[in-house]
Amino acid sequence: MKIFVVFIGLLTVLCSCQPKTVIYVQNHWPYCGGKLPDSTEMKGRNEGFSNHSFRITEGNKTRLISTDEFGFWAGRLDVKEEISIIDIDKTFSLEELKPKYPLPATSGATEQPLYAYLTPEEWFWRCSLDYVSIGALCSKENIARNGKIDTLAIVINRTCFTGTNPIIKYIGPKPK
Repeated sequence: MKIFVVFIGLLTVLCSCQPKTVIYVQNHWPYCGGKLPDSTEMKGRNEGFSNHSFRITEGNKTRLISTDEFGFWAGRLDVKEEISIIDIDKTFSLEELKPKYPLPATSGATEQPLYAYLTPEEWFWRCSLDYVSIGALCSKENIARNGKIDTLAIVINRTCFTGTNPIIKYIGPKPK
């Protein structure tokens, strides 16, 4: 029994040597027109991307992570190898995502539509955290090393009027 307790203690010490990684995912919305902006509105706004899933690939291991209500995920990653982070939506085809992201309804029967689905080619090339690659030893500038915690801050640049819906585009009139 003592050997088992010593083994568990040794295993705990070895596991705690691997640094913890915090991933913070933010959505950035640009200023989209309308009223005259002040200096902070002109830069757009950032908000944590809450409760969303991403696929992480470390070497040849793949796993899913989900951000919390503030856009954070904390866990251990093998930062000795290159890792990639892909928005879970980018692992599905456009047709598979249409039921999840319906087009917003327009009011009135004669109004022109304000939104349209992306074409398959646009979906393939659209960047919304499609792929973030972190080289060996976390040499990218968006990694902050702090002792036993590495922080990766990711900003997803959104388009005006579509929110976090990745498969639609706004085709209506632009505000003046």
